[in-house]
Amino acid sequence: MIKKPFIKALFVMTAIVSMLAQAVPAASAKDYTPDDRIKDLIESTEAEPNIIPQKRQAPDLKYKNIPVDSFSVSGLSPKTDTSLDYTDWWYSEWDDCRYLFLPSTADRSKLTVSFTAKEELRLNDTPLKSGTETSLLSESDTFRITVGDTDCGTLKVMQSNLGCIFLSTKSGSIDLLDSDKVSSETGKILMLNAKGGTEYSGEYEKLSPHGNSSWWYSKKKPYNLKLPKKADLYGMGKAKKWTLISNYLDHSMMRNKLTEEMCRTAGLECVLDSTFVDLYADGSYRGTYQLYERIQIQKKRVNITDLEEETEKLNDKDLDKYPQKVVGASGAKEYVENSYKYYDIPNDPKDITGGYLLQFQQWNRYGSKCSSGFVTSRGQAIGIDGPEYASKAQVEYIRGFVQDFEDALYSETGYNSKGRHYSSYADIDSIIRAYLVEEISQNIDATFSSFYFWKDSDKTGDGKLHFCPAWDHDLAYNNFPASRINSDGKIGYSYNAKNLFAAFFPIHGYDDNDRTSSSGSGRPTIGISWLGQLYKNDDYVERVAEIYLEHFEPYLTDLTEGEKPYLTRLAESILPSAEMSNARWHTYGGREYTVFGSSSGPTFMDSVDIVRSYVETRKNWLTDLWKPYTEYITGDVNSDGEFTVADVVMLQKWIVNKAPLKKWKAADMNKDNKLNVFDLMIMKRELFSSKA
Repeated sequence: MIKKPFIKALFVMTAIVSMLAQAVPAASAKDYTPDDRIKDLIESTEAEPNIIPQKRQAPDLKYKNIPVDSFSVSGLSPKTDTSLDYTDWWYSEWDDCRYLFLPSTADRSKLTVSFTAKEELRLNDTPLKSGTETSLLSESDTFRITVGDTDCGTLKVMQSNLGCIFLSTKSGSIDLLDSDKVSSETGKILMLNAKGGTEYSGEYEKLSPHGNSSWWYSKKKPYNLKLPKKADLYGMGKAKKWTLISNYLDHSMMRNKLTEEMCRTAGLECVLDSTFVDLYADGSYRGTYQLYERIQIQKKRVNITDLEEETEKLNDKDLDKYPQKVVGASGAKEYVENSYKYYDIPNDPKDITGGYLLQFQQWNRYGSKCSSGFVTSRGQAIGIDGPEYASKAQVEYIRGFVQDFEDALYSETGYNSKGRHYSSYADIDSIIRAYLVEEISQNIDATFSSFYFWKDSDKTGDGKLHFCPAWDHDLAYNNFPASRINSDGKIGYSYNAKNLFAAFFPIHGYDDNDRTSSSGSGRPTIGISWLGQLYKNDDYVERVAEIYLEHFEPYLTDLTEGEKPYLTRLAESILPSAEMSNARWHTYGGREYTVFGSSSGPTFMDSVDIVRSYVETRKNWLTDLWKPYTEYITGDVNSDGEFTVADVVMLQKWIVNKAPLKKWKAADMNKDNKLNVFDLMIMKRELFSSKA
């Protein structure tokens, strides 16, 4: 019989090989050697898939087995009456010692120590009495452990500076969820801020695995959390659904946060908030986590009409109880161009023009990850996250709208057969901001997955597609070696800060080397992504340059440069917690500790500085690339190098029928960031006065 761990390991090995096949470029293309961690993971097929082999171990585990059966400390939240606020000590094979990880809320002069030992247990020669309060743990950060006459090694005490979360599971051990022995957990949860104030206390409805690669490749697991009622956690607004990001694959733990801050500064319409916390589960310290808002239609998140809620009001059953149906494919698991899937829901609201929350999906995840969705004629798989269970009319509406946009986008003129330009379907500045987030970060997923966009109801919105929020950037900023090639032969490398990357993505499923593969990699998809197609247009690139230099470049400068860069300040704000998390998981220390890539320094701050240095190089290169696009001669609308009557004619055409402009900034004669007849009048006056 084949053992279950082997099957899981084989599954992950296959996934990695598939990822590398499309992600790692040939050695002749660029000088880069993939990290040995990838090789180790592929070869270790007997291991559980979530156990990543690491090379260094303490040579002599002298203190692994000592005559102490248990040791825990309680009373970690003195302002709260709870039984959840306790933690067990933890033995580190890396350091051959024991750690006690305390939250910021703990008063070390008033902690209760409970233990079972064969003989009298002493810390620094001071006897402890189990079950009693002691101030001993406030006297030092390092203690010598003895039991009777037996030397039992060292106890190191560390304390965080962040808020914390204590939770219990119904099974009694979160390790069962981590090892996939249970699919989800229920239990109690207590959330505290750094000062010990209660953010939430009570039951939680569900704790479940989060993510795909981040779940399988991380020993420190990420989770989805659902509360029974909406709660405002750490000032982020009320919601039931949250995510606990572990950042195990990002040794700086800053990549998601700096992206979030960048999106907020650059003015993206929807930016998800997060806060760092220490997580304790069933008495086990789990490390530094990032509590994140979940992407969902909600007033404080993606603030559009909740079409699913409106549909639920008109139907007797829960929407997922209606039959799922498929058009254009043999089943819901299949990915086929022009196919779509929906739920046979009898009653629709009168207005089905929105809101829709949509996500680009990988072709090989479309079947399992999307309850409702569609595949465009060019092979772009799109999941409908809201309404998650969409009716036939709803799917057909948004599918048709998106297809009309795509048809216009890929046409030679920018207009589809209905005579509409692609800009009438989508907010172009919104697309540009979304593109810039992916390009600056060199996100290996970019338009492959976790790329969100939405459309509100025509009654409450502008009738266009908007692209946000940004999500999932832990493998960005040179944290995973990857290449992308499109059908124009354009190649981008994620580990080279001095090249375009997101602009050269194909639609996921395209493979230039194998157009006939039965595995699906040779699907007849278009070899250029939406973002890549847009980047072919000069006017689009010019607007990219303008938005980058005005809204992104200043933030990136503040983030990476100066005596105390903003990224350094962000990292220092969580440093005590990060040091604790590393003692628990060894998530930095050099190349040998990484899962993928080589983005790990000797210390936490060194790991952060690797990111800072890379982003600085990236910023300088992009600034040099795009700055020339913003330079122009006033009035030279057609970009021919001179201001003539032809420019006046072009602006007149734009005013009459919005014909494309080469350089709209050059036409803004009165510098108010608007184009209208006043600019035309100034242009005529200046042109003809110069001729006089």
